[in-house]
Amino acid sequence: MRLQLLKCLIDGGARGYDSMIHDFNPAIATTPLGSLYWYGAVYSIGFVGVFVWFWTRRHQRGMTDWDVFAFSILFAVGVMIGGRVFDIFVYELDYYRARPLAALNWWEGGMASHGVLLGALLATAGFAKVRGYSLIALLDEVVVPGAFLLAVGRLGNFIEGGVVGSQTTMVWGFVYPDLEGARHPVALYESAKNFAILPILIWAIGRWPPGRGVVMSLFVFLYAGLRFLVDLFRDYEAAWLGIGTGQFFNLVMAAAGFVLLLWFLGRRIEATAPERRPAKAASWFQMAVLVFLILYPLGIPTSWTRANIVEKRQEVLEQPNM
Repeated sequence: MRLQLLKCLIDGGARGYDSMIHDFNPAIATTPLGSLYWYGAVYSIGFVGVFVWFWTRRHQRGMTDWDVFAFSILFAVGVMIGGRVFDIFVYELDYYRARPLAALNWWEGGMASHGVLLGALLATAGFAKVRGYSLIALLDEVVVPGAFLLAVGRLGNFIEGGVVGSQTTMVWGFVYPDLEGARHPVALYESAKNFAILPILIWAIGRWPPGRGVVMSLFVFLYAGLRFLVDLFRDYEAAWLGIGTGQFFNLVMAAAGFVLLLWFLGRRIEATAPERRPAKAASWFQMAVLVFLILYPLGIPTSWTRANIVEKRQEVLEQPNM
């Protein structure tokens, strides 16, 4: 993949800074069971990141080994279901209304980042409720590896070509085979933004210990507010209330994050030390389930359902020039 990017840069320079061609192979490899995709791999990497973060901080949170595995499993399930359901009902409803059984074809793609966030929130809330942990403390923790997941996720979006920007004359624009004109690599912008948020959150978690709600609120505000700016360069294939569908949710999230941040900063409540629980080892069943959930996303090729995005882009190309 690095060689492909280097080739694009060299070819672009040789053509006098013409736009680069987006011709990345979305598949990592092909196996007898099917292809493995870069897009799905970023979910696998993100799930590993969540597990490693909580495993290394389990003593600070008073979590047992069993709890770390249970939370990681529930988090992965919430992300996969949330991302899929949100994509179907918000972004691709017309496509799946005509093909309801196709909703089960996860290998055709179709995941939404706002649904990923919602699924992660519900999974964290469910775990906190059942196991008796502080929800605010868990959210303050999970947003750190969550930001990492979202950052690598946008790298997957760039490789698979499902998230594209508006037309540009900048030298770093990419030409897609099924779109007119060079496009902003908006997925790379978004990835860089999420990676930039990560050290801020790590600093904040040291400044405001988990349980204050500050780190979680800061993440929501920075993620959504900066994403709104980045998405000004995005070409949305779906719109809602006159703006790109995602932009509506970005605005709502940014406003909610800002209000929550001010509220939690004003509470001046010190986070209490988590309750120490009797040691409980992880089971082999938990380990097997987590490994399966880490490998499962490798079969997901795109953020949009492949057939649907091809149809939408073909419709745009066939429209007469105004």
